[in-house]
Amino acid sequence: MSSNRVEEIKKEDKKAFKSFAIMMVISAMIGAIIGGGSIYLQENIGDNISEFLLNALMIITPYASLVLSILVIIVSVVIYSNSRKKLKLWNQSDDQEEIIDNIEEKLSYVLLFASVNLIIGFFFFGAGMALLSEDSYTKVILFLVGFIVCVVSTILIQNKVVNLEKEINPFLNGSVYDFKFSQKWLDSCDEAIKLNVYKSSFKAYKSITNTCLILWIVCVLGYNFFDFGIMPLVMVTIIWLVQTIAYCIESIKCSKNKIN
Repeated sequence: MSSNRVEEIKKEDKKAFKSFAIMMVISAMIGAIIGGGSIYLQENIGDNISEFLLNALMIITPYASLVLSILVIIVSVVIYSNSRKKLKLWNQSDDQEEIIDNIEEKLSYVLLFASVNLIIGFFFFGAGMALLSEDSYTKVILFLVGFIVCVVSTILIQNKVVNLEKEINPFLNGSVYDFKFSQKWLDSCDEAIKLNVYKSSFKAYKSITNTCLILWIVCVLGYNFFDFGIMPLVMVTIIWLVQTIAYCIESIKCSKNKIN
């Protein structure tokens, strides 16, 4: 490596270090303020907040998954029907490429809504198992029906969207009901779609890293403030480790394949 390149690297580090040092000082000050504030809040309203959150969950948990799933189903049916009509129009015209782009964008939002609903459904299922064990049978039944509707509707919505995508792009393969669907789907994608997947994956990796850091702070503060205990901190650390190790190992594998 030339001496000029070494000097360039040093200058780059020196320039970046100033902003880094300032951010570290600001973060330390914010941390001190939050730490002091958490002690005050714990002494004054800590128990009230915990009780309020538990009561709110007990009220909404029996109905949340069912209501959200019905809303997602309605929105998905409307968007899917509209997309299929637009696809039919495109097949008749063959010269309106923006129609396809619009269809695929809308279908992506449908998948987003369905996936978010599934995650929220799992949350309320866990909350219901903890909070509704001694509640009325009606609420328990609604809670279970809501979770079943959430899971089944998500699978059916994903299947409809994937099949419509395969109609738009005949080279795509894979069935939602196949346990190896993700790999088969990715293998069948062209280079443009794969590049979009890789960019999205890296963005997701960065987002999860930042989220884990924030959750770590919440868990540390909540250990005393909400009496979380140590398990939330352990779970966040496990998620953080898994996604970091998985990303690094896959990066090493890709580097080896590139060399070979």
